[in-house]
Amino acid sequence: MGAAMTNPLIRNALAVGAGLVAAMIAMAIVQTIGDAVLPSPPDLAGMEDPAQAMDLVPVEARIAVALAWFLGALAGACAAIAISRRVLPAWIVGLLIALLGVWSTRMVPHPDWLLAASAVLPLVAVLVAKRLMIRRIVAV
Repeated sequence: MGAAMTNPLIRNALAVGAGLVAAMIAMAIVQTIGDAVLPSPPDLAGMEDPAQAMDLVPVEARIAVALAWFLGALAGACAAIAISRRVLPAWIVGLLIALLGVWSTRMVPHPDWLLAASAVLPLVAVLVAKRLMIRRIVAV
């Protein structure tokens, strides 16, 4: 193991960075699958009012977005734990994904349930990752 990986600060920073990359990749994959299975209505792109456009998006597509946040945060938290062997970097990844989800749902009007899901599901994903990766964790 290199000198950089023996330094806990550097290892934890790398864990957060890798966790965010893993989360973004997982979210992109889930959203791509969701878009392929549940395509947006064709007239959505031409609408000027974002709130009106969101009304045309099927609820199943919105659920796919929430699923992407959950699975992305889960992948990111697992990656962070695998690298750092600690839970704190996973919580940082989960919190950042939650903040990005809330920001995203505030930029374009979304239903309240999706706003709540964007805040809560990434944090639940960290708890799931902690359970899945319990044998890799050396310190909480």
